[in-house]
Amino acid sequence: MMISRRSLFLLVCLVPLVSARAFANGIETSYQLEILGDDGARHAFAVARVTDRAGQAKGLMHVPSLAPDTGMLFVFDPPRKVGFWMRNTRIPLDMIFIGADGRIAEITTRHDTNSDRLTTSKEAVAAVLEIAAGRAAELGVKAGHIVQPARGGM
Repeated sequence: MMISRRSLFLLVCLVPLVSARAFANGIETSYQLEILGDDGARHAFAVARVTDRAGQAKGLMHVPSLAPDTGMLFVFDPPRKVGFWMRNTRIPLDMIFIGADGRIAEITTRHDTNSDRLTTSKEAVAAVLEIAAGRAAELGVKAGHIVQPARGGM
């Protein structure tokens, strides 16, 4: 079977674009979510969704950078109090703790990369979203805002 020059061109051009969108700095970002602000603003993020203990333990270890609209979502079922460290984490992070109702319970910013110090949630949470440090403040994201799957995402 012969592939036309046009098909080959499209394949060569589109595959890297799709791969770049699906993988950001070595982490698969195939899950789309948004944070709803008080003013109706919707802040979209492409995130890696982690549900298993091995993935949760590794987290963003050794990731050199994080684009402003990407992150990692750690899902806990059933919801519980959780603790996070920064071991082998090269980048400062905002840790957004999300309750079972989808509301942000608290936000902690960690600049102490490569630290084993634990940041523990004050209450049981269903998820934690890690994004680049300072991004939550930059967007005006705060406790009480809602995190949900993006419209048309996933």
